Amino acid sequence: MRLKIIQQLVNVNIIYASQPAQIAKLRAKQAKRPDVKLNVARRSVLNYLSLGFFYFVLFGLLFSIYDFVHQPAFFVNIVALFSLMTISQGFMSFYNVFYESKDLQFYRPYAFSDAEVIAGKSISVILTLLMAILPLISYFLILPVQAGGFNPLGILLGLFCALILLAVLFLATIILSHLITKTLFFKKHTTLVSNLMVGIGSLLSLGAYLYLNLVQTHRVEVTGGAEIPILFPPFTAFHQFILHPFDGGAILGLLGWIAVLLVLIGLVRKIVIPQFYDAALAVATNQTVKERVRVLHVGQKDSFRRFVIQYHRRLLLDGTLMVQVLLMMSILPYIFLLSGAAGASKNIGGLSPYLTPQYLVPLALVAFLIGVFNSFGGLTSIGISLERENFEYLRSLPIDFKRYLFMKFWLLYLVQSILPVILLVGVCLYFGVHPLAILAMLLIWVVTTIPICIRDYVKDFQNFSTNWTNITELMTRHRGNAALQSILLIVFLFVMFLLIIGSFIWTYHSVSTLLAVILYSIILLIGAGISYSIYRKKIRTLYQEIGE
Repeated sequence: MRLKIIQQLVNVNIIYASQPAQIAKLRAKQAKRPDVKLNVARRSVLNYLSLGFFYFVLFGLLFSIYDFVHQPAFFVNIVALFSLMTISQGFMSFYNVFYESKDLQFYRPYAFSDAEVIAGKSISVILTLLMAILPLISYFLILPVQAGGFNPLGILLGLFCALILLAVLFLATIILSHLITKTLFFKKHTTLVSNLMVGIGSLLSLGAYLYLNLVQTHRVEVTGGAEIPILFPPFTAFHQFILHPFDGGAILGLLGWIAVLLVLIGLVRKIVIPQFYDAALAVATNQTVKERVRVLHVGQKDSFRRFVIQYHRRLLLDGTLMVQVLLMMSILPYIFLLSGAAGASKNIGGLSPYLTPQYLVPLALVAFLIGVFNSFGGLTSIGISLERENFEYLRSLPIDFKRYLFMKFWLLYLVQSILPVILLVGVCLYFGVHPLAILAMLLIWVVTTIPICIRDYVKDFQNFSTNWTNITELMTRHRGNAALQSILLIVFLFVMFLLIIGSFIWTYHSVSTLLAVILYSIILLIGAGISYSIYRKKIRTLYQEIGE
């Protein structure tokens, strides 16, 4: 294989693998400065590398609090979780680059070998998966460092095991994608199958993450982590080999993984590569089955409220929308909080004494943090643009359009709030938070989310867009510099964790239950006043821009 040819193929295919909004921003920069040549592919690669490094540091620090050496369940379960995430994310990236790009027929007239084309496209897929791959590698480095410091041999063994696992995951994803795309059902219902794959993978990943953190935090609190179940025992072979490379059982376990890798390589060579071009071209030339869109009717028989609900029920039935918007915004705060809760529970001997009404102020800060994460990037931020041309069509109808937008906001807000509220209450009940404290946290959560959601809703109206191809592009259309946003996120989390920890310590030493209730009531009243004023201001702005 020729490295220069592979590099050229990577430069082409990274554009298919990248988010359309990201490519559009880079091209807009090029248009502003036409005299300066902008390498879009290179900038895309650097962006993926920087994001991957950020996740490498972030998740490495979050999970370094666990004792991987003496409690292998921590290591095995976290590695299994990120392996599942890699496969679920890898399927769509692989499909977009290998099949959806529809460019394979253009390679055949040129002197590209099948191996070079597959290698170039594979590297492009790997770059898009760095946000899951690099955190996975970090755990294989944390284990030998915890065992013996910066031991070069241990680090090399960790990297070797990580490469074996990643190779198995990548080849398994290739085979899975190839087999699925060959089925007749996939060819007829590509969008449905893709959404199901993304949805099932994300649900399993997020569910496993919540389960791991909840169970591990509880077991640490009760038994010190001695009885944490191992979800996928084959991963223990990596743990044993890194710590005891000359142990017979560890060597046999690693040989088992190598055997699986060799089998997958054989399957790729015999099944995937010979049929690769034909399968990809069959998908590319497949006729898309289009669903007829019914004409919108607002009759006198149905109430206006019923029409709005039925219309949005159809509008919101999208697997990618449910996964990327509802699930991710709901689960994101617990990625940070549950890891911190596990470490705190281990150090202070349990969380239960600190989850009573005496600690309403720090619990209110926790609810505020959760509310902020649950609000940004939700349905309210894309709900208007999600309608595309239907929005202007509805606006031309003889209906009370202000009332429609008012009902639309609250409907979107209620839909996107169901899962976050269930998670908040469920996690609180699991950890034994006092019922009054749960109610207090819910009130703070509502006061936090409403102003952020109405702000995003009005912003979506002001920047109404129909020129988008997928939900990801719609969600990321207004995002700025990814590195700057990552830094701001770290700063925000750092400040909030300092405030939460400081308020817990202050409450423990100086605040009675009565004083805590008084302070909480003051915070709630001030927050409710600010929230209401922002809501009224934004609604007034929205009505003024409608001009009706």
